[in-house]
Amino acid sequence: MRRAITLAALGAGTAFGAALPAFAQAADGEWQASFEATLVGSAINDENPLAPASDGLLASGVVTVTRSDTFDNGLTLGWRGEARYERDAPSRPAFAGVLGGLALPVLVAPATGLAAGGALLDEDGFATIEAASVSLEGPWGEGVLGLDSGVAARLDARAPTVLRKASAFSPGLDPTGLGVTRARNDVTGSSAKVTYMTPRWLGLRAGASYTPEANQRSADFDPEFGGAGQGRAELENVWEGAVSFARQFAERDLRVRAAVTYSHADSGSALAGFGGYESWGAGLELEHAGWTGGVRWLSSNNAWESGNGDYEAWEAGLVHQAGEWRVGIEGGWAEDRLTGIEGSSWLVGASRKITDNLEVGAAWTSADADFPVLLSPSASHTNASNDGLVIELTVRN
Repeated sequence: MRRAITLAALGAGTAFGAALPAFAQAADGEWQASFEATLVGSAINDENPLAPASDGLLASGVVTVTRSDTFDNGLTLGWRGEARYERDAPSRPAFAGVLGGLALPVLVAPATGLAAGGALLDEDGFATIEAASVSLEGPWGEGVLGLDSGVAARLDARAPTVLRKASAFSPGLDPTGLGVTRARNDVTGSSAKVTYMTPRWLGLRAGASYTPEANQRSADFDPEFGGAGQGRAELENVWEGAVSFARQFAERDLRVRAAVTYSHADSGSALAGFGGYESWGAGLELEHAGWTGGVRWLSSNNAWESGNGDYEAWEAGLVHQAGEWRVGIEGGWAEDRLTGIEGSSWLVGASRKITDNLEVGAAWTSADADFPVLLSPSASHTNASNDGLVIELTVRN
């Protein structure tokens, strides 16, 4: 059993955030810098050495630099750079990692970056470049070139979350170290790509992205994760497409957002079992009278052509915004037939906006997973369950 809780740093961050001044908004043709930092302290129970919870304070800090220049012809040239420092669960940095005890060789699922065997990671904080792109926007739509998210992530609809970074699904920071639900249709992260998105007409917007090689690690996903004895798909020529609908029905106090996403890629792996990657995703968000609910689904073949290696995930959330308070519940489920990992997670909690620069939240979270282990003379499965208290602090300019 492990109980790790770090609150002193959260208290120091509270005092810092309360005194933090807001930066002035930059005008057209000027550079603007912003930053946001999130600290997560937790007290998590774990009892399985193959699925350790985080062992201290988790942190995420991002600095964003942007600029836009609008020309006389109406076109807008945009610049965006973003760098992030991340300290996630040491065994699961960037979501990817090892969850299981199979002997080598094992396979890495491209949809998640998880493997069911190999050396257990123990990584401290790391820094990444999340964006370095230039865009051109006009009446015909928007084009983006450089390091950035693709359209399957940018135009997606997703379930709402209670906290900023700690979540039961697609978590930015995972204090349980056991989250396996990732319904985000994104296998490239912030790898270099070219993107085009149409204007939004009658609530509809479409887009497409092309990524030559999925090789850029981001804070929440690592498409190149894999070590000795771990086979991965090595995705290349990644095409993404998405259609999004967003509409505000003022007379009914209802906001609707929905999306369908698709990804296809080739595999550059030398392993005969890997082939073309394909995934479909869909999401729906509804907002009415301070309530927001949503669901997101992903289905992927994990680029595995030698039998059934599909990955499927569901995410759902319901939150209520009452003044400065935000309360809600969220949950997720996933099954990965390539790695043999299946799990679910949930979180219930509340957060409060203290000032424009400071937000504090607390939640109870639980995650469990069933994964393969090697019990001689054959492989079998074991179950792990981690749960406990999470306290989150976010400061921003």
